[in-house]
Amino acid sequence: MDILNKIPINLGFFGHIDSGKTAIAEVLSEIISTAGIDAHPQSKSRGITIDLGFTSFILDDYIINLVDAPGHADLIKVSASSVEIIDLALIVIDINKGPQIQTGEHLIMIQSLNIKNIIVILNKIDLFTGDLNNEVIETRRFFESTVFGADIPIFMVSAKEKTGFEQLKKGILDAIKTLDLQRDYQGDLILPIDHYFNLKGKGTIITGTIVSGKVKINQEIIILPLNLKSRVKSIEIYSKNTELAKVGYRVGINIKNIDIKDLYRGSYITDNPKEFEFTDIIEIKVNKSNLFKKEIKFGIQVHITIGMITLAGRIHPYEEIEGRKIKKNISGDETLFKAILILNEKVLMRKGRNIMLLSRLDLPPTTLRILGASNLIKIYKDIPSLYKYKIKTGRISKLDHPQGFICKDLAQSLEGARKIINRKLELPFSKILNTFGTKGSVIVGIRGEKKMIKINDPVILKELRIIKLKKI
Repeated sequence: MDILNKIPINLGFFGHIDSGKTAIAEVLSEIISTAGIDAHPQSKSRGITIDLGFTSFILDDYIINLVDAPGHADLIKVSASSVEIIDLALIVIDINKGPQIQTGEHLIMIQSLNIKNIIVILNKIDLFTGDLNNEVIETRRFFESTVFGADIPIFMVSAKEKTGFEQLKKGILDAIKTLDLQRDYQGDLILPIDHYFNLKGKGTIITGTIVSGKVKINQEIIILPLNLKSRVKSIEIYSKNTELAKVGYRVGINIKNIDIKDLYRGSYITDNPKEFEFTDIIEIKVNKSNLFKKEIKFGIQVHITIGMITLAGRIHPYEEIEGRKIKKNISGDETLFKAILILNEKVLMRKGRNIMLLSRLDLPPTTLRILGASNLIKIYKDIPSLYKYKIKTGRISKLDHPQGFICKDLAQSLEGARKIINRKLELPFSKILNTFGTKGSVIVGIRGEKKMIKINDPVILKELRIIKLKKI
């Protein structure tokens, strides 16, 4: 079994808590990593998966890396952090309960982050007393309402009885062969760190999945955003020593002169620090899920998952008018918009991989919390200028002026009236032509026939004002 000659594929488990994701991973797994199934101490004490677990098995020409993510509603940001490295998603459903809240939430999450290929696994058939064929039909009916459609591979298993797994493996193999894998072998080394520890006699070990480029022994590396320089002493792929590891492989790297106290999940190993920027102000293009119906108000708090980190910030949607970014609230039916996002703290932004998950984790877990995804437009050092319209409403007071109409209440004094001369007005009026009298009244023009206008008709002046946003 030569792992190093196998093609690496990363499969992610998703689904509602207690659907049996971890139990299925245990049956499939042949090789357990140091960050294996429920390796976190609290996983065993609480009886749930609370961290990412990594195992693998050999399937034909492939080394299949299984990424077991939590299904608990409170841990969805951990699940979201795994999506960057996933090639194919396995959606696990308890056949006795059908799709549940986090099933749908995970589907929207992987859809938002552009994972197109899924396999559905109906687990716990040993406890099911109904008609299996009917349940498959019902499952297809559920997926027909999603972007994945009804024509998806569905497999029925019992993790407890270990039945149905040969058919599942065949289905996984068939699905893998249809994948259009985009591997950047020649790009810069980019390895998001998911675990790290000390190994007696060796020192610091870092584990992660290479998402770009390759790493080799004695290579000089930089750990960002800490700017720690180091050198690769050794590389392992599931306990097999290797001189070189390429994109797609999950690796353990022994590095020199780095204290694990300085490390954290979400750091990156790279050989090109220029591929990243440390920032808390970004401009994004948002693709909101059409299932997320809540209004997105200017300045509302959101959560953003960037690689393996999820943090909070405030989103400021805008529409661009004559080169200026104008404040906007996004209705529940709108799906595409641009925004300035100000994060609560600085984060390492990878310029090449700029898709990010947006969510509202402050909402109850019984509601949809996945807002959608976003792409990076620009990184800022300082908060850019945004604007808003201040609306003033005047009233027509006289109809018989030779230049147009007399309007009151747009200004409160002659000095104020002078400042708004030539300002454009909302239809049917054209602009403010001149002052009238000494108490702030003005003369306004019209676009169209004068006979349409009546006393007390409203006159709308929209004034553009700059918004001074602040960091949180």
